Amino acid sequence: MKTITIACCLLSFYGLSQSFNQANEPAIGNLVSLHLCDSNANILAGTMGNNVTWDFSQIAGVFGVTKDIQITDASLDPNIASFAGATKVYDIGGSLLTYFSSTANDRTSQGFVFNEPALGLVIASWNSNNQLLMNYPFTYGDLTNDNFSGDVNTTPTGTIPAIGSSNTSVDGVGTLKLPGNNTYNNVVRFHLTDSASAAVFGTAVTFIRDVYEYYDLAASNLPIFVTMNIAVSSPLFNLNNTLILSKDQPTTFLGMGEEQLAKLCLFPNPAQQHIAIQGIDNGVDFFITNSLGKTVLQGTYADGVDVTILSAGLYYVTINGQVLSFTK
Repeated sequence: MKTITIACCLLSFYGLSQSFNQANEPAIGNLVSLHLCDSNANILAGTMGNNVTWDFSQIAGVFGVTKDIQITDASLDPNIASFAGATKVYDIGGSLLTYFSSTANDRTSQGFVFNEPALGLVIASWNSNNQLLMNYPFTYGDLTNDNFSGDVNTTPTGTIPAIGSSNTSVDGVGTLKLPGNNTYNNVVRFHLTDSASAAVFGTAVTFIRDVYEYYDLAASNLPIFVTMNIAVSSPLFNLNNTLILSKDQPTTFLGMGEEQLAKLCLFPNPAQQHIAIQGIDNGVDFFITNSLGKTVLQGTYADGVDVTILSAGLYYVTINGQVLSFTK
C-alpha cells in the first residue's frame, strides 16, 4: 500500500482536541437515526479551514423519513467472504456499507457495497491492496493519499478487476448549524473522495464516492451530519445518487416527488425474452443501447419490453431520465 501522509505543522490546541483515534472509533452496535434532507442542497464543499461555520439551518427535509447510521459485526455480514480481514461494517442508511478494520496506527477499508439503479448490488472488494482511510491520530490538517486494487462484482458484469485511488482529510474545524436553531461547536469535518475504474465488456466504467461527515467527537463517535454522492460514469451513461442526513429534523419539507425517493427497478436480470421495469407507467418512451452505444431497440413502454431479438450481451435502457442495465 503506497501512502503519503501530510500533517499541518502549526496546529492549535483547539484542532488537536478533535482528533480521530482508535479509542473514539465507533464500536459494533453503535447507531444513530438521522433525518433525510434535500439532496439538491448546497453541501458547502468549499468551506474549509479552522474556525469556520457550516450553516445548514435552513435545509429542507423529507417529512417522516430517517436513515440509520450504524456499526455492525463484519463476521455476521452476508458479504463477508468478499472482505477478508474486515471486522466492522459502517452502514450509512443502507445506501453505502464500508467494510473496515483498524490498529492503534490506522483505519483500513477492505471495500464497500452499494445499490445502483443501473447495476443493482455493487460489491467493490479491495482484496489485492486495501484502502487506507486514516492514520491515527487523524486531526485537522492531516490527509492521506492511497492506491488500492481488487475487483468489482455486479449481476450484469460478474467479477471484474478494478483499481483506484483515494484521498481523505480532516479539512475543517468549527461550528455546525442545523435546523431548529441547533448549533454545535468544536465540530470536525472528515472528507473522503475516491475513484475506482474497471473495464466492463471492454467499456471503461468509473465509480466515484464523495463523502463529507461532520463529527462532534466530544459527544458521539458517529457523525451528526452527512453528505454523500456516488457517481457511476462511462462513455455510455452517467449516474449520480446523493444522500444528505441531519441529526436535527428540518422545519421545512419537500414532497416525495421532489426528492424522487422511488428508484426504478428492472427485472429479471439477466433477461431472456422479456423485461419489466418497476416504478414506470405505461406510455413512456424508452431506448436500449448496446455496450458500444448503438441503439438496438426503442419504443413505448407497455407492461414490459420484449427483448427476444437481442443477442447475448450487456445492454442499457434509458427511460424517464434514468439508465438501467441488464444482461441477456
